[in-house]
Amino acid sequence: MPSSIKFKKRTLSVVMLLVASQGAFAHTRLQIPTVVEGVKMQNWVNVGHGCADPSGALAGEGALKNQSTFATNVIFPNAVSYTPIIGVDGTSGAGTAKVYSTITADKFYTPLTGIGTLIHTGGPWDYSNNKIDALKNKDGFWMGGAYYDQSIATTIQVPFFSAAVKIVPASCARSVTFELAIADICNPAAKSPNIGDAQALFWSPIPNFTGVPGQPFGAGIADPARAGNPVPVGPKFSNYDGSSNGDKVGMGAATAKAGDGWNSPATLKITRDTVANPLPAGCTGNGGKGDDVYIYPSADQINKEMPIWSGADQTGTNYWK
Repeated sequence: MPSSIKFKKRTLSVVMLLVASQGAFAHTRLQIPTVVEGVKMQNWVNVGHGCADPSGALAGEGALKNQSTFATNVIFPNAVSYTPIIGVDGTSGAGTAKVYSTITADKFYTPLTGIGTLIHTGGPWDYSNNKIDALKNKDGFWMGGAYYDQSIATTIQVPFFSAAVKIVPASCARSVTFELAIADICNPAAKSPNIGDAQALFWSPIPNFTGVPGQPFGAGIADPARAGNPVPVGPKFSNYDGSSNGDKVGMGAATAKAGDGWNSPATLKITRDTVANPLPAGCTGNGGKGDDVYIYPSADQINKEMPIWSGADQTGTNYWK
């Protein structure tokens, strides 16, 4: 996404596939959200809609989302150079009873990084790169450089490979779910934190569950009635949680509301192959069926790797932050 390129506005063509299962205005999600362990899979990030219309209702769940999308930016949890936040749910079967765990990631799954790697196919955007840590491990990717008009209700698809993640045989995990941090950028000139849903949509993983240090994370204005995704008043988790200030860029933290993608991340769930990798004796979670483990990228990783740079290692020319 070099600064010298001429930004273009495009309508979506045959390389942009309509994903009927996601609906016309679906959130940003993975095409294949669940994979059996040990399988390397070609997958896609589906950008379901653009940012909020700043000339209409303020951003939020009811806003018209018709702004063209300029780029998307994806981070998978890295457990080598960072310390992810881990939650274990052994009771609900639905991830609603997670409890913070200090057990390290290597006790649950492998590999500990390189979970998602970009496939550059020549589209949908001309410019892209993987993201790497100081040890050259791949943590995610970005793709962008043109304004894509999504008002015709078509999903943008960005291809990537998901790694052949395996669940550690000695663990009681029946599944491992990676919580992704994603930013869909509509206005590359707007920089965080002075940014709202009219400039970028942040599909942010917020680890608001029992035992996590510093939680509850929230926004300046609480929204306990938000359907299925209540928002408390609380400190931010990362610099890219997302707020719904719409066109009112620069509103203070105390007046900020949570944005459309707040605590609504895309996920990649790895399920245990219980034939080839049966649960150890004595596992009690979920009635003896095993624990569901959730892996959140640390705030440190999100803050360092969400900005877009010309270099994969967060060096060179900064395109967006």
